[in-house]
Amino acid sequence: MPLTSYVQEFPFDIMDIAALLNLKIKRQLPFSANADCPFCGDCRGKLNINHQKNVFRCNYCDAHGGMLALYAKAFNICNQDAYRQICEILRIGGSSELPSSHSSNTTLPKSGNPNRAQKPQAVEHEVCNAAPAETHEVHQTLSLLFGILTLSESHRKKLRDRGLTDEQIDHMGYKSTPPSHLCVPLTAYVMQQGHVVKGVPGFYMNDNGKWTVKFHKRTAGIIIPIRGVDGLIRGVQIRLDHPLKDDSDAKDKGAKYIWLSSSNKNMGVTSGSPVHFVGDSFARVIYVTEGALKADIAHTLMNRSFVAVAGANNLCQLEPLLSTLAGNGTQLVVEALDMDKCHNKMVAAGASRIYAMAQTCGMESKRLTWNPDYKGVDDWQLALKKQHVLAFQEAAEIMNQKEDYDRKN
Repeated sequence: MPLTSYVQEFPFDIMDIAALLNLKIKRQLPFSANADCPFCGDCRGKLNINHQKNVFRCNYCDAHGGMLALYAKAFNICNQDAYRQICEILRIGGSSELPSSHSSNTTLPKSGNPNRAQKPQAVEHEVCNAAPAETHEVHQTLSLLFGILTLSESHRKKLRDRGLTDEQIDHMGYKSTPPSHLCVPLTAYVMQQGHVVKGVPGFYMNDNGKWTVKFHKRTAGIIIPIRGVDGLIRGVQIRLDHPLKDDSDAKDKGAKYIWLSSSNKNMGVTSGSPVHFVGDSFARVIYVTEGALKADIAHTLMNRSFVAVAGANNLCQLEPLLSTLAGNGTQLVVEALDMDKCHNKMVAAGASRIYAMAQTCGMESKRLTWNPDYKGVDDWQLALKKQHVLAFQEAAEIMNQKEDYDRKN
């Protein structure tokens, strides 16, 4: 099992580099921190800095790499120059030459340099991640969990307001997050039914040596199953009741969606940001948008097949899915990202990557645009539906008035 917590012996770590770059930290997590991204300029804390593994990744623009790359990309220099400059700024004695074998790596050589005062570090317990479970095991476990959970009336109303009927809500399988005190009993029941929890995203072993699942009051919300093109559940997203945000920053709108992941827990595992599919896997035309719930709603309103990525630039798992769909007979990929693609360079860049992926897989690609007053394709389609219903009601009222007039005369 891979060890995800270990003692760093390098002369500096990624948090030192974050400090050099004066990155604004929005949220501190047990083994990482969320900061504003210096590459795309997004100020919602989308840059995740993993100080356990000394790597970073922006969940908005997809910039990623190791701690040297963080500095090197910020100043458009190579890793060798980045290492040299960092050593000079931090006044680390000895050789500041990065060995050629590490010049393109994201990890630094060990150094026992005595010239730099060592920062006191908190002693952490070693956290071992579990190997990911097989796809069918993940599906079986999460399906049973969804079968136990219920959907609150307040959450059902929110989904109705988004344009879904009760029948569609039940068919999609949305649930409400359970209270945290039920996490251990729920997990025990899943295991008693003979299902695997080890290696399933969200499950982990707590400090008492008991298996549990990572639901908390602070991250309460609507549970959304993420399904592959085969219909199997790959993971879980949670639409939060209250976005996670930095209270000290009035402009921070916070994260509305999070993955059910346990990668920072003992025997936990990452969600992996799987791509969501809803509709006919043999459809000639498929649409690509952002967000699983948005895709589900658009699918029900348009009767079209949708692929949903977690973000406009979170596309690492999209191409394999498009390749599968091409093999199924899909000929056209319609990019239906949010309408901020018309003025946001990063979203526009994500759209361009979708076109390129479609062409690589031998499919045509087109862009879908609509009234920019509506950000998402689901918002636009819901507005059209409401307009249609209103027009129908007005026509019915005119007919009723005419019939009343005819009867009286």
